[in-house]
Amino acid sequence: GVTKFSQVSVFSGFNQPSDISMDEQYETLCGITQEELERYFAEPIKALATKYKVTEEGMLDMLKHRYDGYHFSGNLTDIYNPFSLLNAFAKKALRDYWFSSGTPTYLVRLLNHTQEDLNGMTGKYYEDKEFVDYKADVEKPLPMIYQSGYLTIKGYDSDFGTFLLDFPNNEVKSGFVSLVASSYLQPQENLGGWIRSVVVSMRQGDLEQLRKLFTSFLASIPYSMRAKKDEAEKERFFHYTLYLIFRLISVYTVYTEKEQSQGRADCIVETDDYIYIFEFKRDGTADEALAQIEAKGYARPYEADPRTLYKIGVNFSSETGTVEDWKTV
Repeated sequence: GVTKFSQVSVFSGFNQPSDISMDEQYETLCGITQEELERYFAEPIKALATKYKVTEEGMLDMLKHRYDGYHFSGNLTDIYNPFSLLNAFAKKALRDYWFSSGTPTYLVRLLNHTQEDLNGMTGKYYEDKEFVDYKADVEKPLPMIYQSGYLTIKGYDSDFGTFLLDFPNNEVKSGFVSLVASSYLQPQENLGGWIRSVVVSMRQGDLEQLRKLFTSFLASIPYSMRAKKDEAEKERFFHYTLYLIFRLISVYTVYTEKEQSQGRADCIVETDDYIYIFEFKRDGTADEALAQIEAKGYARPYEADPRTLYKIGVNFSSETGTVEDWKTV
């Protein structure tokens, strides 16, 4: 959570530190490993499990999704955020402690200033020099976001020596994406309440309520935010808006642009009881979106899945900025 600084001189000042940021022998220095968690915190884990009425295994799973996920080398040893974890044990409550300890408004401004977006930054492989090295006079958001703890290593490709970067856990993802979405979209709806309503609708399989929620949220985005000058900017805004929406609700398993044998599904959401396959069009028709789901066979991998499957075609109007046509099968 501390950004590094440049060495500014050759033979004077503090110019010879050893950077151990990605040194394998120190990768567990600043956090709590899974082994340490289970060995030293058995009692508070049991207490939390009792409070939340789950098994101890269930509580370990909840802690992992919320506070685990940091990696500091190609070994990919899981590291828990100690600040959040210890606060959860002390207060006997699962909350977003680390994110609420400081608001990264500077990073959001940096994203807006450089015209970068999270969609183009997360879930991709980079050489370490692209996110570890940072010079204060270069406005590149990726190193700042990584070094501040909002992104972490999630994979390592030994053939190319590149690292996959993404959000470490649900605590960081929900907090940071909500902040970015509020800044980028400036919706008039309460973001937290809207997210909860969408999650409940998907949990219950309520497609009509889901349609109303999407329509009202998009309609609440001011015209000034979506009034882009050219076609490329309009398309970028459309795709980034959808990316942020589904990142916000990804308490469930969410795949955006999921590659399949015959193409990429715009979005697939999996809950315990339902599977939702979304295809989106801008200034087209919902029928065209449904036809693409069928033609590309996006539902084929789920033919043997016992869960209820919905195919949803959605068309957005660039003029009104909201859902114009919505059909499900």
